[in-house]
Amino acid sequence: MDRLKAIETFVRIAQTGSLSKAAQELGMSRALASTHLRQLEDHLGARLLNRTTRQLSLTEAGQEYLTFGQTMLAAFDEAEQSITRSRYEPRGTLKILASMAFANVHLAPMAAEFSGLHPDIRISLIMTDTSFSPFDLIEQGYDLAVWMHAIEDMSIISTKLGEVRWPALASPAYLETHARPEHPAELAGHPCLLHRSISPDSTWRFDGPGGQVAVKVAGPLFTNSVYALRASALAGLGVTLLPSYFIEEDLASGKLVQIFQDYEPPRRPIYVLYPHGRYLPLKSRLFIDHLRAYVRRQKW
Repeated sequence: MDRLKAIETFVRIAQTGSLSKAAQELGMSRALASTHLRQLEDHLGARLLNRTTRQLSLTEAGQEYLTFGQTMLAAFDEAEQSITRSRYEPRGTLKILASMAFANVHLAPMAAEFSGLHPDIRISLIMTDTSFSPFDLIEQGYDLAVWMHAIEDMSIISTKLGEVRWPALASPAYLETHARPEHPAELAGHPCLLHRSISPDSTWRFDGPGGQVAVKVAGPLFTNSVYALRASALAGLGVTLLPSYFIEEDLASGKLVQIFQDYEPPRRPIYVLYPHGRYLPLKSRLFIDHLRAYVRRQKW
């Protein structure tokens, strides 16, 4: 039994007082309308209408169920209209998952700017330094994720927004007490501060005039947090690699110094990820477009 159609049929019969009129308005045969009504009554185990050759009248159970049916159908129509409107009107909650550092430094102010342009869209921004899976993105109801690598999964779409430099850095205090390296290979003799996603095997790779150089490094810190790396570098504990979007002010103020000019690790991409589906909600499309334009304005 199609319960929704059966309820709609019953409500229309009650409103018109006629099985034939209800069937005509619903675009079905009188026999089918009668079948829907009978199936609904069988399902409920109660008679909803008293039938005579001349008229139909509601039973006590029918009067009670009519109120429920009208309320339910009105709520159903409103829900459908709301979803349809959301395809054309930017509204609703946009739930976003993002890496901690990028979200704090750039995504949060950009999201505030976006909210000013689209006040009917509520932003739910969740930040994390841990990795996540397609299961996390879909099952936890995120609309988007902003991440530093793609996810190879048929259920997820990964769209590249741009690339980020991760230069080698140290504090002036560190360089005063250690010979400044002229070539990446010399880093093997320096204490280095490592990020897990950049150097899971404790190897740093640099692109330079002669091609790629790989150097095995070690040091007092291995972490998944750029905040911890920055704090340790500022304290003069060693050389580190940090994303350019995170240390712009430190470079400008001289708190950190870029060590090499001709050698840099390969640029790392920024992706926006979202569940694969036929329809990408308007709120998501608008945010992705705004984020893409924001990233293009940066000089990372």
